[in-house]
Amino acid sequence: MTKVFVEKYIQTMLRIFLLPFSFLFGIITFVRNKLYDWEIIPSVRYDNIFVISVGNITVGGTGKTPFVEYLLRLLSQEHRVAVLSRGYKRATKGFSFVETSATPLETGDEPCQIKRKFPDITVAVDVDRIRGIKKIQKKHPDIQIILLDDAFQHRKIRPNLSILLADYNRPMYRDGMLPGGRLREWACFAKRADMMIVTKSPADMTPDEKQKIIRRYARIFPHEPLFATIGYGEPKTMFSNGKPLSTADLIHYDVLLVTGIANPKPFEDYIRQHAASILIKTFPDHHAFSEKDVKNISDIIISTENQILITTEKDAVRMQQMKIPETMAKRCYYVPVEVKFIEDGEKCFLRSRSTPSPLRCTCMVECQKSAL
Repeated sequence: MTKVFVEKYIQTMLRIFLLPFSFLFGIITFVRNKLYDWEIIPSVRYDNIFVISVGNITVGGTGKTPFVEYLLRLLSQEHRVAVLSRGYKRATKGFSFVETSATPLETGDEPCQIKRKFPDITVAVDVDRIRGIKKIQKKHPDIQIILLDDAFQHRKIRPNLSILLADYNRPMYRDGMLPGGRLREWACFAKRADMMIVTKSPADMTPDEKQKIIRRYARIFPHEPLFATIGYGEPKTMFSNGKPLSTADLIHYDVLLVTGIANPKPFEDYIRQHAASILIKTFPDHHAFSEKDVKNISDIIISTENQILITTEKDAVRMQQMKIPETMAKRCYYVPVEVKFIEDGEKCFLRSRSTPSPLRCTCMVECQKSAL
């Protein structure tokens, strides 16, 4: 109890100390947004292609990549879709198309993950999204829809549809501006989005809890948000020498859970429900695993006969690039995730008339093609 109190006290004092810097950052982002709102700084809007922005206001961990993958599964069945990301934490610069053989160091872990899961989809990286769209259109003129990953603050482009993701576990209305809080801009600018989705929500959340959250977000967002949760798939082997494993099998194993994501708690809770025991080793978001990390992890795994390593899909992409000892590799697994809407959320997402949806997007794309 004393330790928790001390930690909360330190966090509170740190926020107070950083308050002037948060206020200054808030002013800067407010002025920037208003310059775009008043069109003093121009934005580009595309008429010959449909641009969908997926982003957030809270730093990290809102489930952008799983949601982009959800949109790809939904839209690529009937339309030519491309993904454009900035390629966060890659060692390269400029524009490049992501190949299935690419490494996270070259393209960033998230674009690399998307390309491996959707090899037939055009995936590209570029910090300059306008240049990126031009290059995609030049090489693939048949592309109809471009998904901009993590682009809510990229105001040089005015998307045809802006989807804002908000983490259930870290609501914007309770947070503050960077660096004292986690907000990239004031929460009131959420109204710039066409729709908001509260991600990582409990699958069994009650109607009363849902209405409570809706009422609180009504202060900063004009439409009723939708709710989605994370669905976890069956464990997959990280390397070819691993044996198949099901979620039901985890009860027979001690799990070393290795994560390098912004908010690992929901994943930790899920694995804890199924494993015999769990030992947690966390790293910063987008952590580049080193040989020392691998050795430390390997020592833990090898020392216990009945222990396996489980990590996230994003972390697995980075770990697969490392030289992993064979004795460790055969015990390494990752758990894929998918976005799942709660109750009738998907139906509302696809058919809502009050806010745009991918189903209406595709219809609009067809209309735009006919007009050309």
